[in-house]
Amino acid sequence: MKIKALGASGSEMPGYNLPAFLIDDELLLDAGTIGLSLSYNRQLRIKDILVTHSHLDHIKGIPFLLDNIITKNKTHSVRIISGTDVINDLKKDVFNDRIWPDFTKIPDRKNPALKFRSIRPSRSMAINGYRVYCERVNHLVPAYGYIIKGPDKKTLVYTGDTGPTSLLWQKMAHFNVRCLIIEVSFPNSMTELAIKTGHLTAALLKEEIEKFANMPARIYITHTKPQYMKQIRKEINALGIKNIEILRDNRLITV
Repeated sequence: MKIKALGASGSEMPGYNLPAFLIDDELLLDAGTIGLSLSYNRQLRIKDILVTHSHLDHIKGIPFLLDNIITKNKTHSVRIISGTDVINDLKKDVFNDRIWPDFTKIPDRKNPALKFRSIRPSRSMAINGYRVYCERVNHLVPAYGYIIKGPDKKTLVYTGDTGPTSLLWQKMAHFNVRCLIIEVSFPNSMTELAIKTGHLTAALLKEEIEKFANMPARIYITHTKPQYMKQIRKEINALGIKNIEILRDNRLITV
C-alpha cells in the first residue's frame, strides 16, 4: 500500500491541510482535503471514502469532489462508507438540498454521483481488494477507527479523531500492523481540553501505546494543531519512541 497524506493537520492554515489519506490513488481515509491537493483526473480515480466521523474538518472535501465530478463526468460515482449513525448525519445535515445538493439523486437516482454504504464493527467489508474492519473510538460524535488489510496482507490502522479508547486496540491485537496513523491534537498543557473534546496529547498517547498488545512497526501522528506544532513535536520526541513520526502534508508512506 502507498498512502499519500493529502492533509494531516488539526486546523486549516496556509501550508496545513485538513486530514485526508489517499491509499493507492483510489481509496480515501477521511476527506478534509481533496480538490486542493489532487488534479481533476486524479480526483476521478477515487472510488470509495472511509469516513471516521461527521465533523467538518474530515468531510469538507467531499461536496466539492462531487461538484467537480458531476459538472464534467456524469457516469462516475463515489461511495461513502461509514457507520450508519455517521451516514445519517451526512444525509441529514450536509447532503440535504439546503447545505449542499443531495447527490444521491443527481444526475438521477439510477445513476447517482454519491452512494452510501454502512459498515459495522461486527463484520468486515471487502473494498476493491482491501479487507476493512472498523471499531468505535472515543470522540464527541459517533466515530470509527479503521483497520485496513491490503491485497498484500499488510495492515494499516487509522484512528481518526479519538480520545483515550480501548475497543480499537483490542481488535488491532489480532493483526500484524505495519502502520498506525493516530491523532495527537494538543500539547500536554491542554490535557483537560483534549479529554473533554475527544482528542489526545503526547502524554495521553503514551498511555494508549501501553495498551497495545503488539507495537506497530511505524506510528505516524496526525491532526496536530499547527499553532502548537513545535511544543507537540518536543513532547512526542520526549517519549523516546524511535518509530514515531509527525506527518506533514504530501508525505508518502509505503506499507
